[in-house]
Amino acid sequence: MSKLLLLTLILILAMLLGPVLINNPGYIKLIVAGYSVEMTLLGLVIALGLVLLAGALLVTVLRHLARWQKWSFSFFRVRRAKKAQAAFALGLQAYARQQWSQASEQLQLALNDPSFATEKRMLASYASLYAGKTELAGHLAGALEVSGSNSAFVQADLLLQQGQAGEACRLLAQHLSQAKQDPALGQLYLQALQQAGQWQSLLETVPQAVSERWFSKDSWQQRRFAIYPAAISQLSLQGFSEQADYWQNLPAKERKSAAAMLGLAWALAQQGQNEQAEQKLVQALTLDDLPAAWPYLRQIPLGRSVLKLRKAVQHWLRDHPTNGYLYAVLAYLAEQEGDKEQAVMAWQKVRQYQPELWQNALPA
Repeated sequence: MSKLLLLTLILILAMLLGPVLINNPGYIKLIVAGYSVEMTLLGLVIALGLVLLAGALLVTVLRHLARWQKWSFSFFRVRRAKKAQAAFALGLQAYARQQWSQASEQLQLALNDPSFATEKRMLASYASLYAGKTELAGHLAGALEVSGSNSAFVQADLLLQQGQAGEACRLLAQHLSQAKQDPALGQLYLQALQQAGQWQSLLETVPQAVSERWFSKDSWQQRRFAIYPAAISQLSLQGFSEQADYWQNLPAKERKSAAAMLGLAWALAQQGQNEQAEQKLVQALTLDDLPAAWPYLRQIPLGRSVLKLRKAVQHWLRDHPTNGYLYAVLAYLAEQEGDKEQAVMAWQKVRQYQPELWQNALPA
């Protein structure tokens, strides 16, 4: 209704003013930089209207062109993203099938889509390493976000898998402050120290690992046996002392753990103190400790000082007659005494009750 009224008003004004403008067109003259333009007022109004109309048309055309360009860019962007997503799926499939070269190639193509970029780059790093492209693997790992711990972790893990444990230790030591937020970084550092044979540094790092809880309670119980026996036995060859700072700085609970006692017993046996070594083993070991302790226990040279330990094992056997680890310890003790016949009989029991232990733990 309002539009109709407006149109009617415009028509009335045109009827009233039209004859006036035609009979009195007016006169306008513009002089600019030596040029003059002469026209009637009506002509000027018509010219301005045409200019405004042309401007409006130009703006409309430019808007349509911008939209088309945006649409075309969006089309190509969507197409590129779809290709990257398809490459990600193919890369994951190739990774699962251990087709490392194909996985590396596809996962790199998948980086054209920014989603999950960190995860794609990490997987591409490992795939490249397993495909034998070590330089490319290091480049991809180095391109990870520096502020996070992923870059340091992946680079160090790649170094470890290439046998460069010392380099991995140096790299991880620079980022150890992040281990509280990312315990996997600390776990890898301990592994690197072990592989590098940096036993003193390993023991010096244990208090931080315990206080910052790099491991769960159960996993730390197992991890102790991977740390203390090897560390103490190796340090004993260089003059291990229980009064050393790296030992005294350990929490008392750690120094008194079965794993630490196993390491001390190993050190005593290496020094020829077999009876004292056996005494520590009898005092420290429990039946529950045997699975974790066995790989290290069988390396301790007790000689003929085995009587007390044998009695302890035989006592456990009364309540657990089918425990393969107990028979494995009996076999080890018989070998220490040089009784091959008893050792063979014990190993037969191990084979009967725990075949996998017999296969993996037979003496050389």
